[in-house]
Amino acid sequence: MSQLRSVLDELVVAAGQDLSVAERDVEIGEILCARDVLDVILARHVHRLASKAGHEELGYPSPTAYLKHRGRMSAGHAQQVMARANAAEKAPAAFAAWADGRLSTDQTRHLFAAADTVPNSYPEAEERLVEIVEGLSVKDTARAVEYWRQSVDGPGELDTESQFARRGLSLSKTAGGMRRVDGWLTPHTGQALQTVLDALMPPPGPDDTRSPRQRRHDALEDLCRDWLDHGDTPTVGGEKPNLMVLADLPALQGIAGGCHETLDGDILTIETLRMLACDCSVTRIIFGPDSEVVDVGRKTRVWSPAQRRAIIARDRHCQADGCDRDPRWCDIHHTDHWADHGTTSINKGVLLCRWHHTKEHLKLAQKRRRPKPKG
Repeated sequence: MSQLRSVLDELVVAAGQDLSVAERDVEIGEILCARDVLDVILARHVHRLASKAGHEELGYPSPTAYLKHRGRMSAGHAQQVMARANAAEKAPAAFAAWADGRLSTDQTRHLFAAADTVPNSYPEAEERLVEIVEGLSVKDTARAVEYWRQSVDGPGELDTESQFARRGLSLSKTAGGMRRVDGWLTPHTGQALQTVLDALMPPPGPDDTRSPRQRRHDALEDLCRDWLDHGDTPTVGGEKPNLMVLADLPALQGIAGGCHETLDGDILTIETLRMLACDCSVTRIIFGPDSEVVDVGRKTRVWSPAQRRAIIARDRHCQADGCDRDPRWCDIHHTDHWADHGTTSINKGVLLCRWHHTKEHLKLAQKRRRPKPKG
């Protein structure tokens, strides 16, 4: 292993060298093959470790827990490694083709899943399936395996049962407070989500440079915020569920270093905080010198219901150039932020959809960071 580490260190240095496009293409191809070989080696080691309960000897309750800690992996990644390790017994022909380089790691994922889904039919068909998918793309491999699986699944009872059992959604927090979403949706749930997201993704305007992934993310945000703001949401302690943020006055005025975080402890950037505060409810809480609560004011909307109705009646839709998003998907933006002593008056408010609202605050943040001219 020390020799492997030495070779890898040399490759890290070599990756920074000046190569022609053709030379770099060859290097990338070799590295991709080597990566698959390392995945095979890891799967074999994990399989042997798990089969001898080595994880328990090392103090871990499961092989997945061991991988999460030893490899600093997410739960999803550790589960994928375990699926490959288990395939050494469940899908030996596909595992051997993977080790020989005839199948890629991503191709074998579909064969290994089939071995789990239809364990009674898979062993007899495995050799033929490996022959069929060799040389296919990952997408075509998935299609071929799925067609075979449905052909042996009869009327589909097993398919429905297995899909229902596999359903699940993971939401994990990453560095910086971002969330990573991963999971499996049943066909009807996936179709419902796809239909809703498509409906919330209007054709992009001329200034819309978002990728489809980014637009899908923003559509999901609109869906969640609409449910929180307008839906018949359950209450806890008399409050509808919503995002609660703790902030001091300097943070609201654009000065970092104080308090600007969510109740879960995610530290927000100053501009994210100011954007959220632009159209929100505010509760004043005064703390004493020992952090005891001295006074709690009443929660009030920054924009009163009457002001909101008046601005919606005037603007009708997002006021960014070329955007006509409905008020339901819009915030009211302060042209002069109230935390900077701007007035909360109708002529100082404008409807902006949440994407354009975010862009406007990012633009303002850039202006504040721009160094002032000397003299």
